[in-house]
Amino acid sequence: MRLPFGYAYDERMLEHVCNYDPTMAERPERMKIIHERLEKERLLRNIYWVQSREAVEDELLLNHPIEIIREMNALDTDEACENFCKSHEILWMNPKSEQAARIAVGNCIEMLKAHHDKRVGNGFAVVRPPGHHAYGKSPMGYCVYNNVAITAKYAVEKLGYKRVSIIDFDYHPANGTYYSVKDDPRIMLVSFHSYHRGLFWPYSRDFDYNTKDNSMFFPLNCNMNTESDYLAAFNHVIMPVLKEWDTDLVLVSAGFDAGYYDIMLTLGQAIKAHGYGHIARLLDAAFPDRVLGILEGGYFSECYSESAYQFTRGLQGLEIPEVTHDARVNGSMAEVIWNNIVHHSPRWKSLQAWQDKLQAQQKSLGLEPYTPDNQLYLGHEVKELWNKVVSSGLCRTREWFPEMTPESVDLCTSKINEVKQNYKYAQAITQPSEEQLLKQLVWDQKAMLECHTKSLPSLEFWTDQYQAFKDGRLDHMMVCDWDLIRKSGIKFF
Repeated sequence: MRLPFGYAYDERMLEHVCNYDPTMAERPERMKIIHERLEKERLLRNIYWVQSREAVEDELLLNHPIEIIREMNALDTDEACENFCKSHEILWMNPKSEQAARIAVGNCIEMLKAHHDKRVGNGFAVVRPPGHHAYGKSPMGYCVYNNVAITAKYAVEKLGYKRVSIIDFDYHPANGTYYSVKDDPRIMLVSFHSYHRGLFWPYSRDFDYNTKDNSMFFPLNCNMNTESDYLAAFNHVIMPVLKEWDTDLVLVSAGFDAGYYDIMLTLGQAIKAHGYGHIARLLDAAFPDRVLGILEGGYFSECYSESAYQFTRGLQGLEIPEVTHDARVNGSMAEVIWNNIVHHSPRWKSLQAWQDKLQAQQKSLGLEPYTPDNQLYLGHEVKELWNKVVSSGLCRTREWFPEMTPESVDLCTSKINEVKQNYKYAQAITQPSEEQLLKQLVWDQKAMLECHTKSLPSLEFWTDQYQAFKDGRLDHMMVCDWDLIRKSGIKFF
């Protein structure tokens, strides 16, 4: 018999709002729209409502030094908040933000404690501000305190969990989480993220696949990877490893901005909403009543509300729409999956056995064995510029992204509605056979060509954007702003 579903929500977190720039994509309504959707769909009946509270200082200290906690707590005007954010990456705050962030952490810990006491099985904390970009000493990327890192550390330090896994499928990397947990062998981090050979934020080699610690990265070098591509990564790599490790708890950094037609449109990824339901179902099937979701990103309401809805259905074991498992994984994702299998196989017996079968298939087809790529990295220049802007305290604090045009809103809405109209709900979920999985990763000339052709448009786009800013043809590039640079008198190029 399943344990009750846990749910955390507190409207005090809506008070985290940017008072000096209404264009911010991380808005209070993100949380409220998800909550209202779950209520409307009757998914919040007969559940366990987590007791809401602010995290106390000792809990925040599990991941953040006292100096940064007190500095943010002392921000008492919008002007002070914006000045603070000028030396941090992609950050905004108001005088209520630190309290909202404490409530987010407190709700996550209370959901964890309820899980530990078997008051809940699976659960979902609909909280904000998000957390996975926050480093120990530095908030960034919309994130104040690192909700998931603190929760994982509380689990192993205070509640005696032996092995905790964090799965992060947000569009952006779990950079703050990575640096927060990478030295703890009791915590495993898996992160999917747009990488584009280092040309995408945070422009660091550290987020390629070749990790040397208890982390596993899926750096995406092309746009519009689908739910089938992501599920292939789970089936070929993540699920075998998590089962071999025998994790006690799975924390999901549930960012939905890699969803199909979120605000990045075709520059983004393409997980259709029911794909998140299938990810939740996969995790729950392997680790029943051991999966807790924590909200991260997601910025177009039609996308994130449907995605959160399907994710919650998956966690609750309800019917979800059927998904198609493609016969071949696209070449760019196939490369990433292969790289992970080969790189991590010395550590994991399950991956070594699977690599042997895949390489035997290569041989039987008259193909060369797969060997990992040379880890091409193109982010040197933009990373140097970015670091100089941040260290100089010259970060742009307003209007990072243009707001969606009515035409873009209509396009995204129509694309998402088209998918919803074709849903076919099913209780039983069909998984690919071993033969089908093997065929997904045939590494032949077609796969190699597709790997490069699918990656090229995004590489050209991000390279052209940097060059346009460097040449002065673009006024600003995220936190980098020519007006601020010129006024500073500092030579950047």
